[in-house]
This record gives sequence, structure tokens and C-alpha cells, in this order.
Amino acid sequence: MPQCKACNTPIIWIKTVAGKNMPIDAIPVKAYQGNRITGYINVDVHITHWATCPKAKQFKTGGKK
Repeated sequence: MPQCKACNTPIIWIKTVAGKNMPIDAIPVKAYQGNRITGYINVDVHITHWATCPKAKQFKTGGKK
């Protein structure tokens, strides 16, 4: 399984709708989905690794400042 070069966390690469590669954490977190009427269900959610990597800033390229 691929790992982040900075923090060694297992990641999965996906393609965004814009066709760009984006790393996500390989281990999902639990989240709740639903509302008061239909009820809530527990779902597994993968989070973008840019939000969880302690060293994400070292990979910043261009973009807005």
C-alpha cells in the first residue's frame, strides 16, 4: 500500500472530477449520515490526506496564497 512520503501514513490515490490526483487516508473514520426523520446511519468516510498530514505544507505547490 502506498504511504505518504512525509509522515508514512498509508494513503490511497484517487482522481478528482477535475482529473487531478488526490491522496486520501487509507483508514476510514466513522461518521453519521441522515436526519431526524429518516434516522442516522454509521458510515465509513475517507478523508483527504492533505487535511490530516502534519507535514502537508511541504507539498504545497503554487495556487492561492
